[in-house]
Amino acid sequence: MLYFVYKLITAALFFYFSRFLIRLALPIFLRRLMVVNLENVPKRGPLLLASNHPDSFFDALVIGATLTQMIHTLARGDAFKKPAVAFWLRQIKLIPVFRGSEGRDQVRNLDNTTKESLAAMREGDAVIVFSEGVCVNEWKLRPLGKGTARMAHQAWFGDASLTDMLVIPTGMNYEHYRGTGKRVSIRFGEAIKRNDLKTNPEEYEKWLREFNDLLQERMNREILTIPEGASKEERLQAMNAFFGTNSVPSNGNVFFRAIGWVGRAIHRPLYHVFTKKVAKITARSVFYDSALFGLLLYLYPTIVLILSLIVGLFAGFKAGLALFATLPLLAWMGNRYR
Repeated sequence: MLYFVYKLITAALFFYFSRFLIRLALPIFLRRLMVVNLENVPKRGPLLLASNHPDSFFDALVIGATLTQMIHTLARGDAFKKPAVAFWLRQIKLIPVFRGSEGRDQVRNLDNTTKESLAAMREGDAVIVFSEGVCVNEWKLRPLGKGTARMAHQAWFGDASLTDMLVIPTGMNYEHYRGTGKRVSIRFGEAIKRNDLKTNPEEYEKWLREFNDLLQERMNREILTIPEGASKEERLQAMNAFFGTNSVPSNGNVFFRAIGWVGRAIHRPLYHVFTKKVAKITARSVFYDSALFGLLLYLYPTIVLILSLIVGLFAGFKAGLALFATLPLLAWMGNRYR
């Protein structure tokens, strides 16, 4: 019993510590994060956040850092194959999801995914589901799978009896998908309620189609859409119109720009090492941003701490403490003032 309580406390501490680090890191990694219509998301669940999926695990990190409640995220089941990796993924509240197309033996795992998600929502938590089913770095909403609709049907009309559950259409929008210095907008749309659908829930397939049509309509309102053949200039114009005229931070005065230059110059060698390593590991795939941010999230504070301890040993405690505070500040100013 004591060991079970210990595991629960450890898991909660790791989750909130990771969220704390993410909230500190995002202002350094991003040039601007804009949260639109946060009032559409109640402070307590049950909530099912239906999001597009343009930037792999990074999507979930940004959404999770924005909300205050406990969140659970559906993630690719193959990421849980190694027990050690699966353990840590579980600590940050990831739920493995398997596709029925992966084999008949995965149908039971798919049922477990639904049960875990419904159990989380019964506790008043939020569950994030990426309704497109796949991740592609692009500026449009892909066709929706039926997973979100099935989970909503089970929640509203199944044994879970979560009749007050809300489905929140969520749009993740990025200026680019390759590293730091980007504008990001997360937009929460008009919630879908149980009574918004007119089809008899017993007409299962017809009900799923109506749900997906409604969800796609409301998600599209919150998502930046750029035609595939758009030129660089047309793409920039579409982004500036979508993000807003005030979405680019001011460059500041000469003094701030000078500090920003110093911050970038100091961090450029380290950042280059990280980007080179991540590009090799991810083969420049859709996991690039997630892997880069994850490495920086945990390794950068460690590097800063080690450097501060070394300086502290030779130059005194105050010098070490000053370095510990100054390096992250320079990193932020380097990204903020260009």
